[in-house]
Amino acid sequence: MSKPGRLCLGALLAILGFHATPALSATTSYLKSTGSGTTCSLATPCANIVNAFTAAGTGGEVVCLDKGAYGESITIQITHSVTISCGDGLWEAPHGEVDINTPAGSEVVIEGLVIDGITSGCCNLTFTGAGTLRLRKVRSGNITGANSHGLLFAPNGGGTLTVSDSVFYNNVGAGIMVRPASGGYANVHIRNTRFEGNANGLFADGSTSSTGINVNVSESMAVQNQGNGIGAYSPAGGAPVTVSVKDSQISGNLTQGIGVLGAAASGAGSAIIAVGNTMITANVNGVVAASAGQVRTHGNNQVQFNGNNGAFTGTVGLQ
Repeated sequence: MSKPGRLCLGALLAILGFHATPALSATTSYLKSTGSGTTCSLATPCANIVNAFTAAGTGGEVVCLDKGAYGESITIQITHSVTISCGDGLWEAPHGEVDINTPAGSEVVIEGLVIDGITSGCCNLTFTGAGTLRLRKVRSGNITGANSHGLLFAPNGGGTLTVSDSVFYNNVGAGIMVRPASGGYANVHIRNTRFEGNANGLFADGSTSSTGINVNVSESMAVQNQGNGIGAYSPAGGAPVTVSVKDSQISGNLTQGIGVLGAAASGAGSAIIAVGNTMITANVNGVVAASAGQVRTHGNNQVQFNGNNGAFTGTVGLQ
């Protein structure tokens, strides 16, 4: 019996408006290169990624049992939370595309995707919904259409992107383009990822939103890209863009290692990149800030052997 004058936890939660929600049992479906059918159970796996999504249901998991072309030459639509567990490169999608359009609160996890476009079209991966996208051990490259990106992250509401242990290579557009739609904003966290041979390695573009973009990059490489290794841009009235780069290598890029163009020093239209403990070497231009754009240093970077090293616009003290 509860002591007088004291509420039990259940009663307190009820008063505060909290109600227990029964846990949903996750459904797991299985893919195998020699599979068939649509049940996608462990005993009878399927070979079609669309069937696997359907069998897993919202919040379910898709598991690759071996390496296979589970998404060849098709556009794969993901519209609900799902986890795709395919180890290191087990899910191949040659000539395919993955489009993710999920509602707020959703979470899509993709591990082990190899998507090699060698085709025209917008992008190997496109995120145009809301919620969270997590990528691990993803390889996305060789998309050849005009302005085509390895990943276009364009949330129409609040969007979070995390990328680790991945490679974005030889895309005619950016390796990753972060460009929220009107009303969208983006939080992006990237670790141990390489951007190689793209038009731009990683680019944050505030031109289609006014809300905000925040990008954090650590332990990563941007090398041999045609434009910026890492770039940020916001026009007048555009979303404020902030990018933090730490413990990374920006080398051999054919225009700027790090480039920023902003219309304002702060607020709407601002674009700022802060760099710490990072090597910026052998680029045509090391560091470039145009208009009111800013590239700030923590004072512990190595900027050398560039055609033009350039100059930071300010210093951020270590705290």
